[in-house]
Amino acid sequence: MNNDTVDQGASNNAPHTYDRKELIEGVVQKHKKYIAEYTAEFNELDNKMKELQENIDTSNKNKVEAQEKIEILAEKRQLFYHQAEKLLDELVDSASDSDISREVTQIKERLGKVKGSLAPEDEQKQVDEIVQNITSLGSKVSGIEDRLANISNRIKDAINSKIELSSIDSSEEVYSDKVSSSEENIKEIEPRYKWLENRIKSHQDALEYWEKQPLESDKQGAEA
Repeated sequence: MNNDTVDQGASNNAPHTYDRKELIEGVVQKHKKYIAEYTAEFNELDNKMKELQENIDTSNKNKVEAQEKIEILAEKRQLFYHQAEKLLDELVDSASDSDISREVTQIKERLGKVKGSLAPEDEQKQVDEIVQNITSLGSKVSGIEDRLANISNRIKDAINSKIELSSIDSSEEVYSDKVSSSEENIKEIEPRYKWLENRIKSHQDALEYWEKQPLESDKQGAEA
């Protein structure tokens, strides 16, 4: 083998060298690649985070509205029972029959118990019986049917408020569960979400730096 052949083989096996331009373009492409990959995943998680936060905000708003309505209904319930009791007192004052006075007193005693904390179904049962007792007073004293109907309507309004109140109590618990569930999901997603956010920022800063570097190709290259 002559020297020319040896020199030719050595030339073919020589490592490829990159000039400055090629190196910078390679680094730029690497950062762009990571930015694209991380951004795609970040956007997906960002949409999920926004959806979860929206669920939390909506549930909290609904919960506040439910709490406000609970307070209103509780006050209305007590007010309707109070009005019924007052109308019963007025009925006794205008009636001369001692029997009706005794029965009205018994009805008021039952109303006092109903105004406490009873389950909706128990309160409904008690109210139905009380309304029947009130209606029966019309058979003892004539001309008071309209007044009795007015008293019964107030009591019915009170129990309707209690039933609505009970349904809102249940929905308030549902809103709290939705908030807790969404907050747990956010806790699971947040570490990866923040990591991606930091990595994207890091690669963007690096990309901005390298894109500003001059691309002189006549500088000393580096071996691959």
